Parts: sequence; C-alpha cells; structure tokens
Amino acid sequence: MLAKNMYEAKTIWQDFALAHSRRTSRGAWDNQAFPPRRPSQIFEIHSLSIQRISLILLAIQNSALIMTMHYSRIAPVDSGRRYLPSTAVLLVEIIKLVVSLSITTFEMAKAHPTSSPRDLFVLLCKSFLSSDSWKLIIPAALYTLQNSLVYVAISNLEAVTFQVIYQLKILTTVLFSIGLVGKTISSRQWLALVLLTLGVAIVQTSNPLPSFEEMKSKLTTLLSPSPSELSPLASKSSFPPGQPESAHILHSSTMSATRGLLAVLAASLISGFTSVYFELIIKSTISSVSLWTRNVQLSFYSLFPALFLGVMYQDGPSISTHGFFAGYNSIVWVVIVLQALGGVLVAVVITSADNVAKNFAASVSIVVSCVVSAVVYQTGVSVHGTIGTGTVLLAAYLYHSYSCASPASELLLPMSRERDIKG
Repeated sequence: MLAKNMYEAKTIWQDFALAHSRRTSRGAWDNQAFPPRRPSQIFEIHSLSIQRISLILLAIQNSALIMTMHYSRIAPVDSGRRYLPSTAVLLVEIIKLVVSLSITTFEMAKAHPTSSPRDLFVLLCKSFLSSDSWKLIIPAALYTLQNSLVYVAISNLEAVTFQVIYQLKILTTVLFSIGLVGKTISSRQWLALVLLTLGVAIVQTSNPLPSFEEMKSKLTTLLSPSPSELSPLASKSSFPPGQPESAHILHSSTMSATRGLLAVLAASLISGFTSVYFELIIKSTISSVSLWTRNVQLSFYSLFPALFLGVMYQDGPSISTHGFFAGYNSIVWVVIVLQALGGVLVAVVITSADNVAKNFAASVSIVVSCVVSAVVYQTGVSVHGTIGTGTVLLAAYLYHSYSCASPASELLLPMSRERDIKG
C-alpha cells in the first residue's frame, strides 16, 4: 500500500514537472518572439521620435524662413521705409540668448534639485564664464557678419536661387576641414562636391554673368556699404517718379544679381571657416560646458558686433532719425521669430541626431521652397533651375549617405556634436 502511494505521488510530481516545463518553454518562446522592452530601448524610441520631429520642423523652418525673409525684402511698405537688417539681426540674437539661457537654467535646476536660486545663479555664471568662453568671440562676430550677408543676398536673389547657391557652405566647410584639420574624404564625397558645384553653376547660368568691373564695384560697396545700400529695396529710386513707394512690389529688375551672388558666396565662405574654427575650439578644450551653454555664449558675444557695428555704427543715423522699429510689421516679426527658432532647432537636431541630418533637412527644404515659389509667387520653374536644383539634391544625398554610413568621417557644420562638448 505504501509503495502504491509513493508511486502515485511520484507520477503526480512528474506530471506537474512536465506541465511546468511546458509553461516555461512557452514563456521563453513568447519572450523570444515578443521580448519586453528595456528602459534603454524605450528611451531610444523616444529619442528617435524627437529626431524625426525636429528634422521635419527644421526643414519646414528653413523653407518658411527663406520665403518670408525674401517676401519681407520685396513686399510693399506702408510706412514709407523698409526695416533695417541690422536691427533684425540684433533682435534675433537677443531672442536666442533668452531661450538658450532659459533652457540652460532649467537643465541646471533639474540636475541640482536641492540647490537654492542663489546657488543655481552661481553655477550658471561659472558655466557661462568658463575659461575658454572668450574663444567664441571670433565665431560669434563671424556668425553675425554671415547673418547680415544673408539679408543682403536674399534681398537681391530669388529665394530658391539663394538656397541652392548657399549650399556651397558644405564645399567650403570641407575645404577648410581638409586644410586646417587635415581630414580626408572619400572619392564618392569628392564626386558629390563636384556635383554640388556643378549644380550651383547651372542655377547661376539663368542669370547674366557680370563683367569684371561690375563685380569689382559691387564688391567694394559690399565691403563698405552705406545704410541706404544695405537696404537697396527701400530706395525711392526703385519706383517710378510720382508714385508712392508702398504702392509697388519690387520687381526683379531692381534687384542686383551680382550683389546677391557676392553676398551669398561671402556668407558661404564665412560659414565654412567659422564651422571649422568652432570645431577646433571645441576639440582643443576639455570642458563640461553643455551645448545650450555654448549657445548662450555665442548669442551673448554676438550682441556686441550686432549692436555696435551693425545698429550704432552702420545704421545709427537712420535709426536716430526714423527709429529702431521703422518699417516693422507682422511679416518682419515672423522672420525674426523663425530665424531665432532655427537656432534652437539646430541645437535640438544636433543633440538628437547629427550635423549630417541637419544639412540633409536643409537640402530637403530646397524642394519645399521650389514648390512654394511656383505656387505662391507664380514664378514658374525654369529648366536651368530644375536641373541645377536636382543636381544639388543628388550631391547632398551622395555626400550625406556616405557620412551616415561612416560617422567617423563626419564633418562638423555650424555647431559641434553633443558628444564633443557634453560633460
């Protein structure tokens, strides 16, 4: 009897062990087919969403900024005067400074939740006044000059033409990186750069080529402009005599393609040099300064050339006579907000993605601008413009696709990667 009971107990135990092993095997299979997501995977998915959203917003912002900026420089003005670009550049830097400073303060408060407001202020000052912050004076001044040249270029070129030619900043960045940093690029990237130059040349052939004397004269006025020359679209001589200035939209005949071309070429050259110079500053210093703190430093140092050289020295007489906000309207404020928003979006894209993605978004914005220009301004799409724009987009794809496959060879553009400056 005892042996029979032991046999039955053994059988029951074996059945229980078999059922448990089956449930365990099924659970293992379920986990293998549908593994639970780790916290790091959830964070990666969240970061991917932020990256995609920021890239889409950046592409939209680039197109919207160029289109509205161009419209603000050609649209009729009700007050009789057009706004001064120097005032817009200063306001953009002020807005970027306030936004970057707010985000930096929030990050520090989150990292030090038990700190008092006084302690946070001390930490903020120490981070802002780091030992290497003075090195950003040169890039800040160059970025301010670049923004001023962009206004001159967009005032004298069509929006799409400006965007296509402005892609030469990729070429200048590569050349300065090779010469100053000693970086190497592949044959595929060299092909992309050749296509980029070819595409820009095709777009430019739709405009008549200026003579040497004309280019020399325009270059002289570009390097030493007067207040009226920086706002050529506000000149009354652009309109027929006896008719009010606000009654007309500026036609292409009053634009100076030579002046716009020289301005965008100079802006591309400055952009390339400043990008590489900023990269050298970041990589030559060991610092725990965050990306947003760098934005605060850049915006702060940009205030001085924008205020003293742009507003006071260059346009001081005009501002003292007509006021700082002369010619301002809702469109001008939209341009200023979009330009400041672009600086914030660039920082977000670089944080969540990289510079390659940022420039790819800028290339996509060219297509958006082409469509908007054809629909809104009814300018039509020329054969030269279509072929040139397509060539530039192909060059951007070739260059960026190789960079995505080989991130180690990535070249830095306008801002540095977060891993280079994050502590």
